[in-house]
Amino acid sequence: MVPKLGIYEKAICFSLEWAKKMELARSSGFSFLEINIDAAEERLPRLYSETEARCLRRAAEAEAFPVETMALTANRRYPLGSEDSSIREKGIDIVRRGITFAHEAGIRLIHLAGYDEHGEKCNLHTKDLFLSSIVMCVKEASAAGVMLAIETMDTPFMASVERIITIVRMIDSPYLQCYLDIGNVTASGLDPLKEIYTGRNHIVGVHLKDTKPGIYRDIAFGEGIVDFDLCLNTLASIGYNSFFVAETWCYDNESFHQYLPQICSFLLKKLEKAYSGQYL
Repeated sequence: MVPKLGIYEKAICFSLEWAKKMELARSSGFSFLEINIDAAEERLPRLYSETEARCLRRAAEAEAFPVETMALTANRRYPLGSEDSSIREKGIDIVRRGITFAHEAGIRLIHLAGYDEHGEKCNLHTKDLFLSSIVMCVKEASAAGVMLAIETMDTPFMASVERIITIVRMIDSPYLQCYLDIGNVTASGLDPLKEIYTGRNHIVGVHLKDTKPGIYRDIAFGEGIVDFDLCLNTLASIGYNSFFVAETWCYDNESFHQYLPQICSFLLKKLEKAYSGQYL
């Protein structure tokens, strides 16, 4: 069975209503939407609205088009390991609100931006604070029945699956797992096959994007160095059958929408080949 392929919300103009976003995603060939909550003034307020989650759920039901996952990236600005208690507490509050939003909207999986801090601010203390914050967030998630996953990022702290799995095993909860971005690990110079095997049984979501060494976004699919065939075949071989999401950005340029069917076709063909056993 070929897994479902979703589309990252930032591939679609923010100004469109939920129903229009879902119509566009479906007509482009995708099976679900991954909502994004970053720290931007138009997206973060979603978590502080009493109605937004319910509106999203009603739209998904009316359009029969699910919103399966949430990319909660606001912790880039409010890292969970910050030594500034006000920033760290804001970051924890954002995750808590994200969990509540997901529960009300029917979203099952939230993946988190794994930042303890940025640049020179990172140290052993920020790593410990990050771990303490994650423990609190996992307790909230388990109470709501919403799964959290730490994504492989573009900085050393959570660049590899091995680092994420260390925390996953330390906390030892079914509500904390790993979200693999094969573009990020490739751009970081890591071996994606090793990353996949390291995370087997703990990878619950996969971002699909193309990258180049040290360049983590805005590379057209097929023009980077990511070996999609090899990665997807390996994921199929370990029995991974959960969410795949095409991660790309339109930067609110409506003309980008015309490329969505091409992106979907490019990735679906590779998924179909990998999961039909042609590369096994």
